[in-house]
Amino acid sequence: MFCPKCSQSQPSEEMRFCSRCGFPLGTVSLLLGNEGTLPELDNSTNRLSIRSRMATESLILLVLSWAIGLVCTFWFNAHGIYEGIAKIGAFTFFMLGFIGLFRFLYAFLFVKITQTTLSKDPSALKEAIRSQLPPPQMTPISDWPLRPNTREMVSQPSVTEHTTRLLDDE
Repeated sequence: MFCPKCSQSQPSEEMRFCSRCGFPLGTVSLLLGNEGTLPELDNSTNRLSIRSRMATESLILLVLSWAIGLVCTFWFNAHGIYEGIAKIGAFTFFMLGFIGLFRFLYAFLFVKITQTTLSKDPSALKEAIRSQLPPPQMTPISDWPLRPNTREMVSQPSVTEHTTRLLDDE
């Protein structure tokens, strides 16, 4: 494959960026794989991003568990075993609601906004291809030539030999 920008021959088809100019080659390989046309976009499915799905699930967990916990508090005045079950149930469901709250905050603050299907938005496909790093260059260490030891190439007298001769003469 050749780079369409600088005509540099690429060593493999898996190259994501041109080694000379840095042009992203992911779209070129996508075009070559589909005989010069972009694949058809599937707009029939409306998928949520991972962040949106996680936040929605967390809010549902939060609301349902706190609602059940609130219903359990109405049985606090019941006598017998029902009072103990109501207190345990209220505590459990309120704690489950806090887990849902923390999961919602985690999704809102730390999960990146990415689409589960890149075919939904053409600009997301371009951005995903642009953000990819080039493949790692695998060069084994043993292929590099060893550096010659230049100290042993030419025998030279050391600096201390000349100074000790001066001391012996006196």
